[in-house]
Amino acid sequence: MTMEYFEELLKRPSLFKDESKLDINYIPEKLPHRDKELSLLSQLFLGLITNPNSISRKILITGKTGIGKTVTVKLFGELLERASKKRNINIKYVHVNCRKERTSYNVLIRLVQLMNNKFPKRGYSSQDLLDILIEFLQRYNLHILVVLDELSYIINKHEDLIYSLTRINDDTVKGDQRLSIIGIVRDISCLNNLDNSTVSTLQRNILKFKKYSNNQIFDILKYRTDNSLKINIISDKLIRMVSEITYNSGDIRGGLNLLWRSCKIAESKNLKYITAECIRLGNQDLLPFSTLDILEEMNSQKLTFLLAIIKALDNSDKIEISFIETLKRYYILCENVGLNPRSDSQLWHYLQEFKRENIIVTKIVSEKIKGRRAIIKIPDLSLRNLEKNAIEILNSKGIEI
Repeated sequence: MTMEYFEELLKRPSLFKDESKLDINYIPEKLPHRDKELSLLSQLFLGLITNPNSISRKILITGKTGIGKTVTVKLFGELLERASKKRNINIKYVHVNCRKERTSYNVLIRLVQLMNNKFPKRGYSSQDLLDILIEFLQRYNLHILVVLDELSYIINKHEDLIYSLTRINDDTVKGDQRLSIIGIVRDISCLNNLDNSTVSTLQRNILKFKKYSNNQIFDILKYRTDNSLKINIISDKLIRMVSEITYNSGDIRGGLNLLWRSCKIAESKNLKYITAECIRLGNQDLLPFSTLDILEEMNSQKLTFLLAIIKALDNSDKIEISFIETLKRYYILCENVGLNPRSDSQLWHYLQEFKRENIIVTKIVSEKIKGRRAIIKIPDLSLRNLEKNAIEILNSKGIEI
């Protein structure tokens, strides 16, 4: 007999009023405790509306992961487009995640495709793409606000992109200013790899987002539950419990995900409201949302190497392990799953990426010794949870561990 799972579930009363409003990609109409930042951004970009195409703004936003930088900028982009549309001013907001795109070419292709979704992915140089972008802006009398989220991922490799975009207005006719930039980074130290003039351009306006307090996190989660859950589904006391868990990680997205999971657990148990046990169960085996995002975007080889590091640490009695020891574990793992191992230099490159992604910490024992002598540790994440999630993702890619 065919089991009608959906039909059975649809018969149950839902605890959600609007489940989508706990999704991390949802842009709420209100952002508690980010009014100051929204107001400042509006002041900085007001000239785009009062004097169209006469000025270009370049802003750098900095702050730790999960404290509302991206969602604030996305809401601001909507507000800017709405205000300009009322006045028949052609301004478009475009958001590019540099961690996902990885290269300057991919970022440029993404920008052009956001202007023209039928534009081909291949066949053009970076300079061609810049010229096409400039021509498009002039032809349609358009000003674009380009948001380069996770900007640090392309700074080290592709300074030319940042340089070109900050000076794209220099090449436009009649002095029209048709492109503004907001860069989002966790730490402004990544700018050290840029030339002085580009750094000077980006550092003129820096907006630093401060970490939310415990009470502010409570207000944010309370606002989201009021909009996403039915009345009396969760008490303020339990929202406080979730806010304290969230404060420890500092990542609001993790708190939203925990609320969603807790509600799903309550529904699966046919409860009429969320209990403390639902929250405890929901919090088990959870990685910070930012880390899970990174794992899901890794290619199979990179994720296999990370799994080798995790297993090497987990199977030893030490809190740190050498790069050489991880290589041995990696080669064994590749043989077991049928992967051709990457070169040592490529694995070293992966190691530097893990460090930038705040998954590992490394230190050099002695730079005088021939070869790279790195010591690796994972101090802030659960090895068990990391291993579990890495294996699940690899399995979803067709690699059985």
